[in-house]
Amino acid sequence: MTTVTITLRDEDQRFIESSVKSGRYVTESEAVSDAIAELRAREQLHQARFAELRAKVMVGIEELDRGEGAEWNIEDIQAGGRALLASRKATV
Repeated sequence: MTTVTITLRDEDQRFIESSVKSGRYVTESEAVSDAIAELRAREQLHQARFAELRAKVMVGIEELDRGEGAEWNIEDIQAGGRALLASRKATV
């Protein structure tokens, strides 16, 4: 195990201390370890989402390279969006 010195904001230190006092954690180190585990899980989720997005972009690029792209213009997209919004407002 490694010992590291870190600087916390006062409110973060109070939060850790209250988490230990409440019995949720046995030690401050345990609370920080849990926070790091949450950060690690969040980072892994972000990386997975990024990889998924990158794969979708690559599919789109490959489709374009094969000439499978579709023509579009901003006016058509705006009109479609306005129609969708109007239909949602009509049902509310």
